Amino acid sequence: MSGDPGLYFAEDGAPRSQRFGDIYYSLQDGLAESRAVFFDGCGWPDAWRGRRAFTLLELGFGTGLNVAAALKLWAETREAGAHLTIFSVEGFLMARDEAARALAVWPELAPYAEALLAQWPKARRGFARFDFPQWGASLTLALMDVRAALAQWDGRADALFLDGFSPALNPDMWAEDVMRALADHANPGARLATFTVAGAVRRGLAAAGFAPRKMPGFGRKRERLEATFPGAARETPPPRRIAIVGAGIAGACLSWHARAQGLDADVFSAGEGASGNPAALVTPRLDAGNPAVSALFADAFAYATAFYRRVCPRAILSEGVDHAGLQPRDAARFAKIMAQDVFAPGDLTPFAADAAPDLPALSGLRLNAALCVRPAAVTQALLDGQTVVADAVTGWRREGETLSLVTGGGARPGYDAVVLACGAGVFALGQGIPVKYLFYMG
Repeated sequence: MSGDPGLYFAEDGAPRSQRFGDIYYSLQDGLAESRAVFFDGCGWPDAWRGRRAFTLLELGFGTGLNVAAALKLWAETREAGAHLTIFSVEGFLMARDEAARALAVWPELAPYAEALLAQWPKARRGFARFDFPQWGASLTLALMDVRAALAQWDGRADALFLDGFSPALNPDMWAEDVMRALADHANPGARLATFTVAGAVRRGLAAAGFAPRKMPGFGRKRERLEATFPGAARETPPPRRIAIVGAGIAGACLSWHARAQGLDADVFSAGEGASGNPAALVTPRLDAGNPAVSALFADAFAYATAFYRRVCPRAILSEGVDHAGLQPRDAARFAKIMAQDVFAPGDLTPFAADAAPDLPALSGLRLNAALCVRPAAVTQALLDGQTVVADAVTGWRREGETLSLVTGGGARPGYDAVVLACGAGVFALGQGIPVKYLFYMG
């Protein structure tokens, strides 16, 4: 699970980490510090003028102050339909109530802090996803070591915030190999900002290819650092119009997220398929032997259950699912699964034989956060306001820079991308696509 920061609030009301012996933000004014050090240091909001997409990489999520303030500035100044992607790393997540107390100091951030706190994750190791469609933004919070987080992220940043605890107290986050990993994730022309001017940090950034420079500091700090990555800033435009083939749970989720990111999405459906069933379980695949597989499904499970509770609560029929063991060796397997730090405390609890009325004489694991949902209610909620084209897609062809769908009702041209979410139908439509693996998650 995510480590304990040893957080406490000092007599002055400011949060501090006992683990690192450091403060979370300036005692003068944490919000003013964020704006002066990070926003000004990265040239915000001018940096995203005229852009449809912008990406921030942050090391040191902390109280979530930088993210809440960034959401406010983005919402007030972004281009219509533009999307902000935030990737933040935190190895020592504080509890939600502690973050709420820290963020309550700035009433002007209240709507953004409340949206952040409403999706605050449990303490576990893995990735947590936050959606802010009302402001055209999303956050992925990596609850793990910075090296593991950067190794698994495939994005590239236009702005980078280095806001971990002091290099003298938390040197691991500021090491040279971390600076090189940041360079691997920096777009040409990206700007980086941090509160520290420590020599080792300046040298590490320079060795990684950044051009650091000292700037006047904030509050009692005389200086801070800004850095730029070589190259001219440019934008790789995301797809603007996509076609989603399939209007079941997968297609409906894709449609919801596409619209949340400012994309135009057309959904095609020739029938209900598996999502026409009266009920469906939302559970993870439990894997005791493959940490990567277990982590992937634990992340998906944490996000899916929180997403359904938040976006379509009326679709939930019941909570909690019992997973029974059928073989004698299952007891040892379940013990290994429960020991994995990708699940939060309380997510899994063992039950003994005869403890589950529907599973007589069987022991196993109770997945307390698991759900039973009505698929029709899920798709109805997620496709609300979305036109679904009742037409069978039989293929597609490329026409210049775009794709054209072949349907029973004729050609549908002008798509930048086509997404197949049609269950078993993918085997007929997916011919010619270089698919390495195909997972069925039912």
